[in-house]
Order: sequence, then structure tokens, then C-alpha cells
Amino acid sequence: ITVPIAAEIPAECFIYHESLDAAATLNLLINEPLSSMPKTQILEIDAGIFGHRPYLYQEKLYITDQQVAGVLKGIVVPFETSMLACLHDSAGYSETFRNMAASFADKLVLHGTTPESWAHEEVLLWKLRDMQIGFTINRSAPDDEGDIKSTVETALMIPRSSSEAITHDEYNITYEQPDGVLINGRYAEAENGAINVNISLDRTAQGSYQVEGVFQGKEISAPLQATSRVVGPYYQYQEMIRAANPASGQPHALTLDAYVPSANPLQTISMDMNPTGAHIGGLPEYELLFAGLKASGVVDDRGQKSMTVKMGSLELKLSRAYINSQP
Repeated sequence: ITVPIAAEIPAECFIYHESLDAAATLNLLINEPLSSMPKTQILEIDAGIFGHRPYLYQEKLYITDQQVAGVLKGIVVPFETSMLACLHDSAGYSETFRNMAASFADKLVLHGTTPESWAHEEVLLWKLRDMQIGFTINRSAPDDEGDIKSTVETALMIPRSSSEAITHDEYNITYEQPDGVLINGRYAEAENGAINVNISLDRTAQGSYQVEGVFQGKEISAPLQATSRVVGPYYQYQEMIRAANPASGQPHALTLDAYVPSANPLQTISMDMNPTGAHIGGLPEYELLFAGLKASGVVDDRGQKSMTVKMGSLELKLSRAYINSQP
């Protein structure tokens, strides 16, 4: 679809009728047409929300062989079973371009699809230094049998140099019992568009779990090592709020066993959440320890409000941009 946006060169938008890795797709849409350019430079990476839908944006300067400069802008907006992507090959009009994409996403009606009615939906944005570099979408709802279905989708675009970004995409779908016990899960992760985690976790008739799939190029088929009961993401979310106890101002420590295949595909990890005693904006601050990482964050009566994760020399900040949660 060609869309004029007050520039000589119109924007082009595409609808993909399938779920795609948002960060890898945007990187490909930007890099492929610029692959023959002698020089490129990332001008901006950004993430945000249009209403309740997250978007990922990149803007790149390029120099042609004839020493002519240009700017290519791209944006992707994921839906549950599809994706909107738009490109604009023109300097300027950045705000106009985003507004056009926002309007398109708001009015888009996908025939033949029935959006799920989520009881819990939230969008969290990731920030590196002064750049919003990606998003995480958490969704949960009871299924027809009363179990809880949850999905987690993450897309990150991290600058590696002035001209190159690395991408991380993740999509998980899990089912848990009403008491939080994990039933099964499907976990997929990709780095720069290449799948490095594709794992299925299923509970056996004996109550243990079996792991099947591929982890970093190696086939896996083995029982899961778990020290206690394994809980799902929606239970973790509820327990985090109960532990923070923001209404009383008296938080307490929390330890949960969770399955995070990128940390260890064959063993659960312990997630420890301890109040620091400090308060930020009237809310208790927590220190979180999981998979060798240390983070600090703030929880309110709707869940994780913000978090800072230290990964070596990198410091990533997570903040809630949207939430809609029903009892």
C-alpha cells in the first residue's frame, strides 16, 4: 500500500498475514535495500506504543556511490497473528510517518481473524542509555478448560556499532493450572533472525517434565531437573504483587522456581525477590536475582512498574507503558 505523507516520495506499507519476529523483520527491511551502499549510519532506534500496541522504529542514513545522502525509515507494529510494516525513503517527516503508521494500525481490520480476549495484557518498554530499544508484551487469559494461557513476546534492537544493530526476538506460549502449576510451554528465541532456542516442555503423567527441541544448534530430549514445583508466568505475576503488598507498605521476600530455557534448558532457575527497604514514589523497591543476573525494580498493585537490569557493562531499564488487567 502506497501512502502519500507530504513528501515527494510516499511511504509504503505491508501487511504480513503471519506472526513474524518484529526486530529481525525491521532490521531486514532496513538493511536489505541499503546493502550496496558504501556507507550507512543508524540515526535512531525507538520503541513505543500506539494505544495498546507496541511498535519498533529505526531510521538510517545512507550515502550512495554518487555521494548523495538519503534517510530510510522503517516501523513495525505486531498484531497477534500478523504484522504491519512501513518504510519511507526520505529525510524528515519522522513524526508524520509515525502518525501515519499509528492511524493505519488503529484502523486496520484483519478479516478472518478473531482477536483473543485477554484478561491481562501489558506492554513494557526496554531502554538502553537514551534509546528505547524494544518491547515485551505479556498476555494471559483462562482457556475453555479453566487453565491459564499466557504469551510473552519480546523484540529488541541493540546497537552494536554506528551502522549495525543486533536483534533479539522471543515468543513463548504456556499453559498453567489455576493454582499456578505449569502444564506445558513452547519457547522460541532468535538472534539476528536465526533461531537458537526452539523448546517444548510437557508435563508427564507422573508429574515430572520432559524437554524436547533444539538449543543453540543441539538436539535436546531429556527430563527437566526441578527442585520444587514449576509455576507459570501468570502465577509469578500474581505472587509478585502479593509479595510487594503495596497497599500495606509491608513487602516480603519471594522465591519461585521458573523455567527459562535460554538460561538453562534442562533445569529450572530460582527467582529471588527481596525488598531493599527503600521506597521510590511511595512504592517498595526490590532486588531480583535470577540466572546470575541482578536487577532492581518497583512493583505496584498492577505488577512490575519498572526495573533496571545489569548485564556486564550494559544497564537495561524496563518500564511499563500500558496495562489492562481484570480480576
